[in-house]
Amino acid sequence: ALIKGTKRRDTNEQDRMSRQFKDWRDYLVRSIEDHMPTKESYTLLHTANMVGLFSCVFIRASQLSSISNMQAAEIKRGMGGLHGNKKGALMFRFNIDHTSVCLVNCHLAAGQTQTMHRHNDIAAILESTPFPAEHDIASRRTAYVSGGDGSMIIDHEVCILNGDLNYRIDTMSRDIVIKAVQTKNLKKLLERDQLLVSRKRNAAFGLKAFAELPINFDPTYKYDVGSDNYDTSEKHRAPAWCDRILYRGRGKIKQLDYQRHDLRISDHRPVSGTFRVRVKTVIPSKREKVWRDCQKRFEAVRSRLERET
Repeated sequence: ALIKGTKRRDTNEQDRMSRQFKDWRDYLVRSIEDHMPTKESYTLLHTANMVGLFSCVFIRASQLSSISNMQAAEIKRGMGGLHGNKKGALMFRFNIDHTSVCLVNCHLAAGQTQTMHRHNDIAAILESTPFPAEHDIASRRTAYVSGGDGSMIIDHEVCILNGDLNYRIDTMSRDIVIKAVQTKNLKKLLERDQLLVSRKRNAAFGLKAFAELPINFDPTYKYDVGSDNYDTSEKHRAPAWCDRILYRGRGKIKQLDYQRHDLRISDHRPVSGTFRVRVKTVIPSKREKVWRDCQKRFEAVRSRLERET
């Protein structure tokens, strides 16, 4: 009876969450339709959810024909990866022309002292192989980097990783953190930010390969819902920059802005980023010609060196 009751509660919770996600999706679709110019209309390319995670990807309608190789995946981390957990990642990858892009929406382990748990979550996500491998050698060389086959997140040329990463501010009391926020002494707090410190000092940390624009906004967590007051509940959680956006793709992506928004419907303040991405188009016949020319030059240099020795 207990098992049946638990299953029924789980099902009811899933149904409730599914309705909420659908309502959010429909709201986002309507908002974009209402506010974007008709000549720049956007269409919903992908949507996915996993308990506490929700992703919606829109694309300009005129670019839809440039999209290929779409794949979605998820990794569950909370509760040992069991059904119903609220931690993990939603991943969506695609090619735009001949450039591979991977979007990762994360929710990592919570708690002031759970830094290593969060590091382990990141390692599990980045070291996983959630996507099918590309077996065609030419396609691999065209779309992926570092000899990758597209099965891993870091195989992709451009990657944006965001979400409630849950990293906190170390070795400071709540009162000291709030006072620093009120006096705009963010530098003092950022020097103790677990994510920034780990990226700087831990050579093996998975997010060291990613970049993040400097933070110049107040901590985004934890607020009393509906107000501008940091947590006044019994737990009195210290403020922190839990909500983050990181990216990788040397020479292919540039972040133009990084900001938070003062919406009061949650205990988090949302953050946003605007990016400019360089997209390549490969013309097979021209690439083949360049490849042959490179081979000829290489052979010429090798022959010269052999004669000289």
